[in-house]
Amino acid sequence: MRFKTILKAYARVCRMEYIPLEAPGVFVPLFLAATSLQDLLSVHIIEALAIFTLIFFSGFIINALADVETDSKNKTYISDSVEILGQKTLINLIVIHVGLALLLTLHLSIVYNNYWLMFWVSIATFFGLAYSVKPFHFKVRGPLQFSLMIYSIIMVSLLYYVIAGTPSMPVLFVFLSFLITTHGIELVNQTQDYLDDKEVGIKSPAVRWGITPTLVASLVIAIIGILFGIVGFYFLYAGLPNLTIFGTVVGFEILFGITIMILLLGYYFPLRGTWKFIKISLQKISTEEKISSIKKQLNYPKWQLTGILGITFVTTLFFIWKIA
Repeated sequence: MRFKTILKAYARVCRMEYIPLEAPGVFVPLFLAATSLQDLLSVHIIEALAIFTLIFFSGFIINALADVETDSKNKTYISDSVEILGQKTLINLIVIHVGLALLLTLHLSIVYNNYWLMFWVSIATFFGLAYSVKPFHFKVRGPLQFSLMIYSIIMVSLLYYVIAGTPSMPVLFVFLSFLITTHGIELVNQTQDYLDDKEVGIKSPAVRWGITPTLVASLVIAIIGILFGIVGFYFLYAGLPNLTIFGTVVGFEILFGITIMILLLGYYFPLRGTWKFIKISLQKISTEEKISSIKKQLNYPKWQLTGILGITFVTTLFFIWKIA
């Protein structure tokens, strides 16, 4: 029973509930890179995924330690898990996770004869951890919270690299689309913690900028991310050959049109929801009522999942087109 309790606490501080939501996004760099099914069977993909996951978990563990006071008010399942495992154990887990990630990176550096991989993954590790840990604590430093994107762009690029080498500019645009939009939506999720963060002195974007400006920034950032994706996919598709389906020649323009529709459909719920929350934030009611209304209506997991599924579906079409 004790082992089961510890395992459950570990899963909670690592926020493993996000895995089903984020997992489809792993296929974005893989399908963009692969030109055959055989490409997807490389053992080095597993190594890159392990590196990604170990640092991903480490970031959440540090965040759980840093936010234990805030979480004790509205996310007690996390603060309770921190108490079960203890600070010393959690720090040891971070060291083990990061150590294993860097060892795997060293192996990939040797295999590909590219020691820049070690450098870039070390940079990604720094930003992944500094997001929550003091004295850096980028999470509460306004625009610096987007420095987490440096970790994300390096990690997805690593997944691409083990198959196809250095990403091209259109591929980087697609990655940026995926990450910019995701981080934009995250601003809405942070807004619901406005009252708790303000009470304990955490300078989250909502506390620093205000509720309405944060929601407007979320909407603008998400739209910019979508535009990056449209541009990236256009140039990726422009290099594809035409397909003949049932005797009809199909050009990339049709695939591009489908892509735009899928991307907009995938991000429809978060964009519509954010716009609705902006209108709530402008109402002449108390801040407590605004936050309560946002909390009741916000479905962050659904918002992230629909967006990720949209771009994953598009990259799946791109992969099928390539191997057809």
